[in-house]
Amino acid sequence: MQPRVTAVLVVRRGGDALAHTLTALAHQTRRPDQLVIVDATDDAAVTAQLADAAPTHYVTPTNSAAGFGQLVMAGTDQVPLAEQTSSPYGGIDEWFWMLRHDTAPDLRALERLLAAVEVAPSVAVAGPKVMDGEHPTTIREFGETLTRTGAAVALAERELDQAQHDRTSDVLAVGEAGILVRRTVWRDVGGFDPALTHADTALDLCIRIRLAGHRVVGVPLARVFAHESSAEFSKPGRTPRVTARTLARWRRTAQLHRRLVYAPLAAAPLHWLSLVPLALARSIGHLLAKRPTLVLGEFLAALTVAFSGPAVPRARRRLARARQVGWSAIEPLRLDPREVRRRRAIARDARLGQAEMSRIDRPNFAPGGVAAVVGAAVVGLVATAPLLGAPALGGGTLAPLATDIGALADGVRATTEGAADPFAFVLGVLAALTAWQPSLALVLLWAIALPLSALGAWWAVAPLVQRPGPAAAVAVLWAAAPALAVALTEARLSALIAHLVLPWLVAAAVRLTTSWSATAVTGLLAAVLVAAAPSLAPALALIWVAAMVMRPRAIGRLLTLVVPIGALAAPLIADRLVRGELLALLTDPGLAAAPGPASPTGILLGWPDLAPVLGPLATLLPAEPSAIVIALVVGLPVVALPVLGLLAPALPNGMRALAPLALAALGLVTAIVASGIALTTADGRVVGLDTGPAVSLYWLGLVLAAGIGLDRLGRAGAIPGVVAVTGAAAIAVPALAAILLGSATVAPLAEPRTLPALVAADATGDPRIGTLVLTPRDEGLAARIDGGAGPTLIDQRTVRRSDDAELRALATLAANLAAPSGRALERDLDERDVRYVLLRASSAEIDSDDGPDERPYRLGDVAVALDATPVLVPVGDTEAGRLWRVAADDDTRAAGPERHPLSGAVLAVQLGIVGLTLLLAVPTSVRPRRERSADGTIDDPAATFDEDTDD
Repeated sequence: MQPRVTAVLVVRRGGDALAHTLTALAHQTRRPDQLVIVDATDDAAVTAQLADAAPTHYVTPTNSAAGFGQLVMAGTDQVPLAEQTSSPYGGIDEWFWMLRHDTAPDLRALERLLAAVEVAPSVAVAGPKVMDGEHPTTIREFGETLTRTGAAVALAERELDQAQHDRTSDVLAVGEAGILVRRTVWRDVGGFDPALTHADTALDLCIRIRLAGHRVVGVPLARVFAHESSAEFSKPGRTPRVTARTLARWRRTAQLHRRLVYAPLAAAPLHWLSLVPLALARSIGHLLAKRPTLVLGEFLAALTVAFSGPAVPRARRRLARARQVGWSAIEPLRLDPREVRRRRAIARDARLGQAEMSRIDRPNFAPGGVAAVVGAAVVGLVATAPLLGAPALGGGTLAPLATDIGALADGVRATTEGAADPFAFVLGVLAALTAWQPSLALVLLWAIALPLSALGAWWAVAPLVQRPGPAAAVAVLWAAAPALAVALTEARLSALIAHLVLPWLVAAAVRLTTSWSATAVTGLLAAVLVAAAPSLAPALALIWVAAMVMRPRAIGRLLTLVVPIGALAAPLIADRLVRGELLALLTDPGLAAAPGPASPTGILLGWPDLAPVLGPLATLLPAEPSAIVIALVVGLPVVALPVLGLLAPALPNGMRALAPLALAALGLVTAIVASGIALTTADGRVVGLDTGPAVSLYWLGLVLAAGIGLDRLGRAGAIPGVVAVTGAAAIAVPALAAILLGSATVAPLAEPRTLPALVAADATGDPRIGTLVLTPRDEGLAARIDGGAGPTLIDQRTVRRSDDAELRALATLAANLAAPSGRALERDLDERDVRYVLLRASSAEIDSDDGPDERPYRLGDVAVALDATPVLVPVGDTEAGRLWRVAADDDTRAAGPERHPLSGAVLAVQLGIVGLTLLLAVPTSVRPRRERSADGTIDDPAATFDEDTDD
């Protein structure tokens, strides 16, 4: 009996692919008996082209955006039943041949498909070998199966057709392109599942047909040439483009839907409850595997299936009606676990090969880089020797980091007083490194600052140079940077962290567009940099925008860089916006301390503060050093750096030096602008922004440009490199010697506290007591209230410094105490929980009788006034100054700032975002390596054939 074939052609787009398909249908050696065209184009030209094909039935679907399965069923519903005759299946042996507008069948495709099914009555589905329309010798897909976990896998795809699959017959499923289905079986199983719109449409149909007791075969000699994939066909539009993340989401949605449909009834609710938790677990896996673009798709797929309404129950009923055999019938057709592992190994090797091709070549780290880092380590240990035995550091912006590890959580939470600074999270990470004694982390940071700086600079310049010598020179120049010496000697913690982070940020940014791990590292380092030095935020934002303009295809990846810092700074930004203090976001975090005077000349020479270099020069020279001497001694190495950088563009491939020079110019402008901005006060003095971080940015651009210049000069750059390194080291070493000589601002603390031992002991039982610290200065009297055993870095918040009303009230209280006023001060002291008053001598205090003293507050006069205050009881002299105790103590405490109601939720979100970014940043794959020859050059990969003997 001659079978009857109805071809169902689904058209979503016109063009050459449709013309080829129509021509191939018209010239089949075995032509279809009927042609049903489903026109989903809404295009008059295409409609006219389809009319010329003289279809038996022409269908215009109500929903042109429906999937392939729904469009096919709209066409098959229009085909009337044939006259009843004798048949093994109880009627006409009728078949549906399903085609797409982009699938041009081979001229003998239908003939060979029918030949395969006519000799095997148990076969209900036959599928052709789908070839690539653009590359006719390449297999696009042929056969489908499932893994043990239910994931769909193609038996063959993207392979060169060498007849390796021509003996394949029985398969679990075939693709939708050119599938031939027996009509009676199609009717019994209910056709395609309407819920599977974009993926697994034919796979699900074939599985249900298998469970109905029929066979599915692939016919390798029948070929169909497809120009689009199933996912591309399912997307409406003239030029469909399906991204990898969209395709992964569609496939995951189909897999979860099938899982709920195929699961036993008792297990279905458990599978439904596991959808979101499983999406979370798989998202973590995607982050570890550096596939962050798939994370959102995981949750969308889970939520889509979880709230798909009646789709799953309908599909389960459709399966139950048609099922005749158990799941064991398809078990032999699943993909063997060993084959799954083999394919994963092949994919892993392919990823490693791709990583090898995009890997950045760097010069050898030894011996130049090793010598630079080891030398910096030796100098750093010697210079910081007086600090190494201390449990904490003080002076400048330094104080004990935290009383204990438990105080870190309170330091990063938002309170009714205001939001925490992002810098608190950086301090928390530092404190966690030495959790048994949090303040010890700062001592270790000071000790390893120089070698860590040298290592970072080498890693930053290594992708930009080819020779190890210039990379080592840059490492030394960065470790000898004036900004680093100033930060170490003047106790500028924020500037030190910014200096250490900058080169690592550049090193990560070089690989940003090729590695998601590098992208995450760049985002985290940028967050640390902005948290430590908010004044650099405008410069980094300008670089970020410029990168998006220059790399428009990487905008999506670049946008993720602001996620970590956005998560950490969002509460503070919202707080400042409510207060109308947006500019105050640039305030330097941590303990407020006025930096040294900055001048344009000093900044241009690379020094945020000339005091550390003027001191050593003054001791070495017989007269006070002049500006000319400073320029010669300090500026000579600095001037040589941009000269080398400017020479580099004139050399071969030297244009890459322009980017570091632009970075230097941006840092210079930022430093000059920051030197004229003051946003807070400390001890009665106006505190300007620290120019150290911006100067470090300026210096980094110079040394990177110099390294490129030295590399392009070759051996001729040896002398300029030695001169620059020697000059920079000759100035940095005397500046660092101030720590050894005891003249530096940074100083070791015998105990992790800044107040007298009596106050610290009292604060052990009541950490909320306050101590009013008074310090006479030339211009007035500085006053502040320290809580507990003294200020800690983790407790500092920039929002606290902007409370003008409280500052004025504190100034009034200090003035009434320092001079007899007759005013009762018990209430003012009690409102602020002040239980002690400490009088400290300033560094410039000179208690002598030589000449008149014009200062408004002298140390002796203030002490007399405090002795005469009835509410104060003298305690005596301590190591920190003269101490008084407040007599009127009623043991009540003022209400301090309480925890914000949303602080827990906000902190959980912040830590969650940072944690996920860390998962993405952690490298989880083996990095490919290339062998180097004895001269340091990279060996080329071995050839796979001999060009002289092989054809």
